[in-house]
Amino acid sequence: MQAVTDIGTLITRRDGVLDDRPAITGTRVSVQRVAAWYKMGLN
Repeated sequence: MQAVTDIGTLITRRDGVLDDRPAITGTRVSVQRVAAWYKMGLN
């Protein structure tokens, strides 16, 4: 059985960090970068 995770807790946006773009919580990896990696076929 899979646990349900609220995706809102995984993405944050902080003033002055990554030009205010959404990022993976606790990292400096933008959501845009993860989407690009996905489109390139990376895991």
